[in-house]
Amino acid sequence: MASVRLEGVVKRFGRATAVNRVTLEVGDGEFFVLLGPSGCGKTTTLRLIAGLEYPDEGRILMDGEDVTYKEPKERNVAMVFQNYALYPNMTVYDNIAFPLNVRRKEIGLTREEIREKVLEVARMLQIEELLDRKPGQLSGGQQQRVALARALVRRPRVWLMDEPLSNLDALLRVAMRAELKRLQKELGITTVYVTHDQAEAMGLADRIAVMNRGKVVQVGTPREVFHEPSHIFVATFLGSPPMNILECTIEPRGGGGVVKCPGIERPLQWSPGGVERIYLGVRPEFIRVERSPGPGRWEATVEVVEPLGTEAVVTLTIGGAIVKAKVLDEGYRPGETVYLELDWSRVQAFDPETGRAIGELARTLRGLAG
Repeated sequence: MASVRLEGVVKRFGRATAVNRVTLEVGDGEFFVLLGPSGCGKTTTLRLIAGLEYPDEGRILMDGEDVTYKEPKERNVAMVFQNYALYPNMTVYDNIAFPLNVRRKEIGLTREEIREKVLEVARMLQIEELLDRKPGQLSGGQQQRVALARALVRRPRVWLMDEPLSNLDALLRVAMRAELKRLQKELGITTVYVTHDQAEAMGLADRIAVMNRGKVVQVGTPREVFHEPSHIFVATFLGSPPMNILECTIEPRGGGGVVKCPGIERPLQWSPGGVERIYLGVRPEFIRVERSPGPGRWEATVEVVEPLGTEAVVTLTIGGAIVKAKVLDEGYRPGETVYLELDWSRVQAFDPETGRAIGELARTLRGLAG
């Protein structure tokens, strides 16, 4: 096990900067997830930690040791790839034993000791009965377990994974996600995991680094990045459906101000110097849809209803803007007039120019709750 630190790491490919001054700290035994869209730099960051790429600037440290330009084998890390990268001509046993066999003399293991290690990790991953088979005879889930076993058999100090569940069907992916988290916690091995799947990241991570365009936008626990996004990118990347963003203004009125959004207007006990533009963010889960008017409710029209079993995602228009609400499925129909109620204690505010969260303003807006 080991801690991992990246300090101002930069990686360029020609004129393109894939990783742009990334600084990260991964704690000993932590399950750390790099999350972001395709092309954001997360896999390149993982390859830099593995030693498969070298940075153009910055340093990479493991337990305080500078490993920036060390070979992968000198770092004692193991990587699980998206396509598993199993040797098709080898049995499952030989695939798992391969990293030990190639360094058998160097690490001083006998063939019997290697066999004991392979059997131990095979039992751990429940693939003992597959050891004599070839990868082509295995299902996707079985191949994934073999790849995990091969990465674990030499007990690396850091476990690196590049979207290892993406080739599995949805049901198996959920099952393997739980198994993977259990296994990582049981072993206490430091893990850096790459994915574009937010549900996977939220379910697995102790902490998440959300990346975009080669930069780390926010680092935090799953709860922090979901409920307290530091940037509008994080707010709209996480969540299904993502956060609603409304273009609003705050205008002086009397001794205070008023928040004016499409179809919504509410007093605020704070006065801006002049009219201020903001983006108001509210997640679909924090919008109530009612069929009758009332205090703090705003008229809207149902456009689309997407049933999700007991719940439904309802797309609505309010003041010319489109919003989505995730509510109990109560038979809403397109064209129906309904009334929205925002949970003001959950709203976010963002700067339209920078996209950064405006924490003080958000806290003031939340003071409107009730």
